[in-house]
Amino acid sequence: MYLMKERRIRMDDAWEVIVVGGGPAGCAAAISAAREGAKTLLIEATGCLGGMGTSGLIPSWCPFSDREKVIYGGIAEKVFNASKSGIPHVKKDDVDWVPIDPELLKRVYDDMVVEAGVTVLFNTFLSAVDTDGDGNVNAIIASNKSGLTAYRAKVYVDCTGDADLAAWAGAEYR
Repeated sequence: MYLMKERRIRMDDAWEVIVVGGGPAGCAAAISAAREGAKTLLIEATGCLGGMGTSGLIPSWCPFSDREKVIYGGIAEKVFNASKSGIPHVKKDDVDWVPIDPELLKRVYDDMVVEAGVTVLFNTFLSAVDTDGDGNVNAIIASNKSGLTAYRAKVYVDCTGDADLAAWAGAEYR
């Protein structure tokens, strides 16, 4: 067992919404919160946004239609249209199995979160969740090159893909 002397962790409580995970769901959640006027922090473990479409190199979008009309709207449709517009061989009305250019998609997500006013921390890992014992999150602790920092917000959104924040807060899972 290794014992460390007690130390303090800096608290950053300037946020109304903190989203953990910068894949499609996390980007949409952060963009939506910021558009509604919430001071929003997006914490992403990797060096780019977009999740499996960028870092995972998934080659194409699943169908965006029911073969008659587009069935995904809002932010998802905006991301989809912006990303396919940069691929010359894709027609404007293509909606099924459209290829993904991961570098273009990274820029699409970057532009959208910046435009919405979201602050992003890249290469930052969720390291712990502090709760009140009843499952309510008091703060999260994240780590990056700056060391450990505690972050507090009114609302936390878990878009980690593995429900890390929810599980560490005590949520039931299987």
